[in-house]
Amino acid sequence: MEKIILITGATSGIGKAVAFGLADPNHRLILVAPNPQKGEALREEILQKHPGAQVAILTADLALQADIRQLVGAFHQAYDRLDVLINCAGLVSSRRVETREGIEQTLAVNYLSHYLLATLLTKALMQAPQGRIINVASLIPPFARIHFEDLQGNRRYNGVRAYLQAKVADVMFTYELAEQLKDTKVTVNAIHPGIVRTNLGLETSEGLLQAFVQFCLRFVAISPQQSALRILRLATSPDLSLVSGHYFKGGPTPVRTNRFSYDEAARRKLLAVSQHLTRLTE
Repeated sequence: MEKIILITGATSGIGKAVAFGLADPNHRLILVAPNPQKGEALREEILQKHPGAQVAILTADLALQADIRQLVGAFHQAYDRLDVLINCAGLVSSRRVETREGIEQTLAVNYLSHYLLATLLTKALMQAPQGRIINVASLIPPFARIHFEDLQGNRRYNGVRAYLQAKVADVMFTYELAEQLKDTKVTVNAIHPGIVRTNLGLETSEGLLQAFVQFCLRFVAISPQQSALRILRLATSPDLSLVSGHYFKGGPTPVRTNRFSYDEAARRKLLAVSQHLTRLTE
């Protein structure tokens, strides 16, 4: 039975490498692109290398919840189930930018898009023989936490803090959703893709952040293809069909994240804030 797989952030970096890695006649790929031109260029590039691949494009600005809802509506019109959701979209920015919906964009793209897509597509994932949600997170250092008192950086914005906060939120949401879905056939896991040689952060960072990004890209980064192998395993390995609510790094065994990410009160607060910001309580 072919698998229906939806990938965000698919037009560049890790997401693109994952899309190429899953380009197979047995997979129906649904790739999210920011506009039709980038989407069609990606589709043609994949088909040139993998002529038998099944590739469809959905367009959305993942910083905008209205676009995400339209994307989900278009998905439901075309498909009756979803086997794998890979939330790969992400960005880093030195400057605070607010979307036209009034949300700080690092939080909007790196966390809220993952939260909203996973929540709105859960029913479709439950229609699959074994649904999987993979949230691409990051390294979670001991000091990383969610700054509920200044969640969107209105008082003090720092690009690294905003990025790590969103990624901690990704991990905490992964744990929460896995708990909610523990009696279903849907698994939810998060993964650190490694420090990857992509353009993430180069165009939107400056000063010390840009210097740090450039240092990592030059001396410690792995290729998108190497990173994609980690994600592909979570997406396809039969050994992981019952594994849920975990965080993976480079190896096959899940690892623990920092103490804050397991704080149940903070997790409940994050869930309430997420529901409010995405209007899912209305």
